Amino acid sequence: MAFISNKGNKNLDTYNKKTIDEIYHHAENLGIETQPFDIFAYISNIPEIDYWEDYFDDDISGKIEYRTSGIYQIVVNKYHSVSRKRFTLAHEFAHFVLHKDFLKQGNKLEDIILFRSSNDTGNKKELEANQFAADLLMPKIIFDTEIKKGNNKINSLADFFKVSSAAIKYRAFKLGYLKEY
Repeated sequence: MAFISNKGNKNLDTYNKKTIDEIYHHAENLGIETQPFDIFAYISNIPEIDYWEDYFDDDISGKIEYRTSGIYQIVVNKYHSVSRKRFTLAHEFAHFVLHKDFLKQGNKLEDIILFRSSNDTGNKKELEANQFAADLLMPKIIFDTEIKKGNNKINSLADFFKVSSAAIKYRAFKLGYLKEY
């Protein structure tokens, strides 16, 4: 099992970034790459989060849990591709940003495979986390710019943003570039 732990004294409950712009600004101040957004490096700089990869069945992408120590543990499926792990980690991070209080109440969020059909209704928290992760990893302004530059092939966009082709299709659909997903 790969484990990334934050070292040093942990100043817990200090992370208060809520918007994508705040997160990007914070990442830039930390010297973290934002094009594409280096979610792994960013997460390693958040004292309240411990991240690692573990073995799950293929239909489980990841999970986040709150520990009474004040730490949020994010675990991502070790078997998935790097591009899929990136999106899963961004999705779990979204739960951390958006649903902290829900998690602190002892609720757990375990995410099954994302973006499998346009009929995925899921629950509200999952849909919010998907949208946040898509906004973080594939910002609208950059997505639009790439399309205008002629970078309009699914695989090429997936390579550019370092996400799966399924994530690109979903984002393109949500932004109105595809009529069907």
